[in-house]
Amino acid sequence: MTTTPDIPTRDTADAQVDPTATSRVAAPPAPAVGADDALRAAKPPVGTGASPLVAQLIALAFIGLGVVGVQTLLVSLDVVRDRAWISSAVEAGDGIAGDSALVLVSGIVAVALGLLLLPIVFRRRPRKGLALRANTGVHLRPRDLADVLESALQGADTLADVRVKATRRKVRITADSVAAKDRNGQVKDDIDSRVGPALDALERKPRLAVTIRNDGI
Repeated sequence: MTTTPDIPTRDTADAQVDPTATSRVAAPPAPAVGADDALRAAKPPVGTGASPLVAQLIALAFIGLGVVGVQTLLVSLDVVRDRAWISSAVEAGDGIAGDSALVLVSGIVAVALGLLLLPIVFRRRPRKGLALRANTGVHLRPRDLADVLESALQGADTLADVRVKATRRKVRITADSVAAKDRNGQVKDDIDSRVGPALDALERKPRLAVTIRNDGI
């Protein structure tokens, strides 16, 4: 009886590959990144400021110049039977002396307008968020901070209703207390202890103002 040697199939040959062969192909070394540089701090959220308004006014001025130019072109092509606005403006200003009061007032107005626009254009955009104590650039909107503080005050036995208004610099809490007036100090301490952890988590803690109302007590 003759026996034939076992011929490994393709799958069997792949399965019998030396596992150490693949380990010889080393992966590229990972860059050394420190814990503080793993996530760079994001830029704080800012508002648009007044620059878009100035840009819109300049855009409207250019649109007006374009309309004047198109009207002049149509008049020169005899499409519109009218007088060119540029010609009318030039003739209206013809004959005005350079040292007249009108020229002086126009120059003063132009200089004053330019001086007023310069600070608006170069002014830093207003910040809209409150930075938290973190290395990853976490920010909180003032209205979200108000919601967090209201949630922290929910369930207080001495409070019937709470209203919170928050800005980047100040937090105002108006609380309707069901306790007697002589316990307002304890109620205020309870409010401070409840909202304190949320305010301490901010990088720059806003000023806290608490108003306690004792309606019907």
